[in-house]
Amino acid sequence: MRTFSVKNICAAIAVPFIAMYVMPVQAQTEYDLYIAGTKVTSTNCGDLSVINGVTGKATYTPATKTLILENATINGGEENGITSNTEGLTIKIAGTNNIISDEYTALQVDKSATITGGGVLNLQAESSSALYVRITDLTIDNCTVNAKGLYGIAGINGTYDEKVTIRNADVTAEGTKKGSVCDLAGLILEGCNITQPAGAKFDAEIHAVVLDGEKVKSKVVITKDPTSIDSPNADAVAAKGIYTLQGVGLQGTFESLPKGVYIVNGKKIIKK
Repeated sequence: MRTFSVKNICAAIAVPFIAMYVMPVQAQTEYDLYIAGTKVTSTNCGDLSVINGVTGKATYTPATKTLILENATINGGEENGITSNTEGLTIKIAGTNNIISDEYTALQVDKSATITGGGVLNLQAESSSALYVRITDLTIDNCTVNAKGLYGIAGINGTYDEKVTIRNADVTAEGTKKGSVCDLAGLILEGCNITQPAGAKFDAEIHAVVLDGEKVKSKVVITKDPTSIDSPNADAVAAKGIYTLQGVGLQGTFESLPKGVYIVNGKKIIKK
């Protein structure tokens, strides 16, 4: 008959515990992106709503550097709503999205970025810039952006080559005390124009949108030209079939569609 000593029993129990502690732990990957003051990581990037202050659909795909917001609200409270130090970040928006900060900036980009996707992005900052473009370039493409704060859309002081390109988009900016569109080296408008205040324009020497030589601090409205042609949605370009420029698939034949611009088997075609 086999017998076990107390020593043998204790040793047998200890082995699984030792193995558990020596097993390798997979490291968490961190990204150069903060949401409501919390760093985006490989752990939370698949569902950013786990971050305090975030509701709605918000995800980050590191492989493509794409932040997707769909009917999302990000309330940074005493932190920036979003801070990006990711070169080539794309913020893809669908539905209506709100980014808010009580103390700092709603959206701050420190490296080149693009806002796109066809949705609406509302930015509000009580005590700072609604949209802060810090020593880099930003493109707003085929979407709607509304920015309101002490500064609306702003850089540092206009001497660091910060440029904002607005392409086929509707944008409003209101800097209630400091300037609505200001402290930028350049404002490039493609397929859109400043429509409010009437006569306002970007002045490269003042680094701001001005009216009669004075920096505009009321609402600046940039409106998409109704005759402009949208840039096609990237997903639609790659797919076979008939799509709108926003990537919505259509049924039926091309001949049955009304006049307009479509993506047909990956090519942009104008039906007259």
